[in-house]
Amino acid sequence: MTALAQLLTKRLQEEGSMPFSSFMAAALYHREHGYYTSERGRTGRAGDFFTSVSVGPLFGQIMAGEFCAAWERLGKPDHFTLIEAGANDGQFALDVLNWAHQHRPDFLRALVYQIDEPLPRMATLQLRTLNSFRSQVTHDRVDAAAHGCYFANELLDAIPCRRVRFTGGRWQELHVGLDAEQDFCWLEREPEDRALVKRLAWLGEEFPEGYTTEIAPAVGSQMRLAAARLEQGYLFFADYGYPARDYYAPQRTSGTLRCYRQHRAHEDPFDAIGETDLTAHVDFSLAATTAVQSGCEVLGFLDQARFLTAAAAPALRDMEPPTSAAWQRQFQTLTHPAHLGQKFQFLVLGKGVSGHTRPASLAFARPTATADLLDPVFRAVEDEA
Repeated sequence: MTALAQLLTKRLQEEGSMPFSSFMAAALYHREHGYYTSERGRTGRAGDFFTSVSVGPLFGQIMAGEFCAAWERLGKPDHFTLIEAGANDGQFALDVLNWAHQHRPDFLRALVYQIDEPLPRMATLQLRTLNSFRSQVTHDRVDAAAHGCYFANELLDAIPCRRVRFTGGRWQELHVGLDAEQDFCWLEREPEDRALVKRLAWLGEEFPEGYTTEIAPAVGSQMRLAAARLEQGYLFFADYGYPARDYYAPQRTSGTLRCYRQHRAHEDPFDAIGETDLTAHVDFSLAATTAVQSGCEVLGFLDQARFLTAAAAPALRDMEPPTSAAWQRQFQTLTHPAHLGQKFQFLVLGKGVSGHTRPASLAFARPTATADLLDPVFRAVEDEA
């Protein structure tokens, strides 16, 4: 039993049960024993999973070009703030700043790199990684940036979610408790959280017995915070997930909760607590709808393959000599459907940018995908919140 499992066992012995969102928050973010607060490596071959950033510097380089293009569309303001939420070890930021240093020093001079990082240990690690650009990197939150971009890669999937099950003709929330042997187990409780009850009312009751899924009201809170960070600019969210109608399809009977450890995926969140990543797919309809209510507009929703292919087009045209073997390997991993290309989706938002040229990276975005995302029935429910 891990140290965190022992602590949670003691807590459950005293309290009886806790919502899964509380369990997930502890498993990931406990100040001493949480998965994201520990010093163990999480990404790459030696970690538990691969990310677009761990593939190599190309992802950051392509996104740097995207941020620079946004700066140009907004008239090259003297101060341009790039806000990254959940910056892990700072490698993405380093890739972006290195690209700007090498290719667009004029953009670099205008750039302030703001990292929104709640974990002190990670902030220290980020500053160490970004030491050569320390004068342009800050963790001190300020008022909303006048001009800039907001970027979050695999942030929303790590927001603690609630689990629910349709049983006996009604919805029950799944709590974590202890069985007679003092092992972790699932307990069914009447839903009480107001935001959760509203989502369940929208879902209705046309589901098979035992249907289990996740609902993350806190995703909406995160989108409101993100929208408040910019007065004018673009917001990019890269993550895995679906529009609401696909997310809650009746045939998706066991939900999207996944656990990752040493590149093995499973569905038991009670295994190696604090040493295992817990994640759930993103309900992008909830994310997009909340963003729209917070003053943003949805500019596009598309898979990573389409987004990066369009975003990389200028580099592909201008690159001489032809792209290196390393560049090609990274690009294939990032965009191939069998790798990361269709695993991740990009939600691109604008705030105060009406009338500006549409981002070229959205050349392959389908209007029907945005219409699917902003489901009118779901939006009506959200508007009542």
